[in-house]
Amino acid sequence: MLDLIIIVVIGLLSSFILFYKFPSIKTNMSGESHHKLSIIIPARNEEKNIRLLLQDLMGQTATIHEIICVDDGSDDKTFDVASSFDVKTISIKDKPGDWTGKTWACQTGADSATGDILLFLDADVRLSPNAISSLIHSYHENKCVISVQPYHNTDKHYEQFSFFFNLIQVAGNGISVIGEQKCAGLCGPLILIDRQTYISIDKHLSAKKSIVDDIALGKKLQQMGFQFKLFMGSKDITYRMYGNHFKSLFQGWTKNYATGALKTAPVIFGLVFLWVTSCIASVIIVVQSLLDFNMTHFLLAMGLYFLWILELFRVSKAVGRFKKTTVFAYPIYLFFFMMVFFISLFKKLFKMDVAWKDRKIKHEG
Repeated sequence: MLDLIIIVVIGLLSSFILFYKFPSIKTNMSGESHHKLSIIIPARNEEKNIRLLLQDLMGQTATIHEIICVDDGSDDKTFDVASSFDVKTISIKDKPGDWTGKTWACQTGADSATGDILLFLDADVRLSPNAISSLIHSYHENKCVISVQPYHNTDKHYEQFSFFFNLIQVAGNGISVIGEQKCAGLCGPLILIDRQTYISIDKHLSAKKSIVDDIALGKKLQQMGFQFKLFMGSKDITYRMYGNHFKSLFQGWTKNYATGALKTAPVIFGLVFLWVTSCIASVIIVVQSLLDFNMTHFLLAMGLYFLWILELFRVSKAVGRFKKTTVFAYPIYLFFFMMVFFISLFKKLFKMDVAWKDRKIKHEG
């Protein structure tokens, strides 16, 4: 039992390192910028989300040069909904066979843009009235590519199963790590990049075959010597990832999780591994003490379990809206995470197709 206790303690220390800070975009209400901002929204079967996002964009304090919605072969009314707003709409039906996911839609929208700053937004992102102004201000302040991991708003109970995925997503990308960010890549839901830099990295060409296009773009930026900074979304920038049904949640996390994990920086990967192992160990200790009918061990085990509950409360409130019951019953969600991760890893290793939005996507080689 001593070895498990040591693992739990090491995991808690790893958590402090991984979730040391939660950098967020500073709220700015000026709306002033000498740049022309082009917003590009790739959307496939997003008739509900696209309406909400465009309503948010219409109420921004910042001046937006243009909004371009790229309907990526939707089967619903995404194109019609987008067309009902004062935005430019593009419909693509025949995507080149060697382009994966939303990359072709992103590049198609960017090629049509006339602004000098490009903002790629997923359709499920929601923005406060000052969000765009704050992003532009942060861009001026940091003078580099900006990417944001939105705060995850959840509603239905099944959405709580994103709990560990969201936490490890933030940790694995090095957003919240102590010291200098050691980023695996960008955050796909929101990427702000100037046109010249975007052209310099060959646009989305470097990510065209990647399931995790945000990581591929980040790697290309690093290779070319361009800096970028990652932020947390807080109240100004949120999203609701899988609001349709449980199937979309399962498919979404299965699609890219193992691929993203294998591209994580080795040091961060090691810390995340210790973090997950410690979470598992804290559960094993409780079960073992019950089976041994050892009250002393049980009280110690429950003490360690409670420490993990406190730590998960601390880190999860900055990442998304998760229920208290989810944190207390975290072994259930941890088991689901492990199951999906190994399914994702299996598909990755054997190069099996994954499903997303009624499309079969091939794993990159």
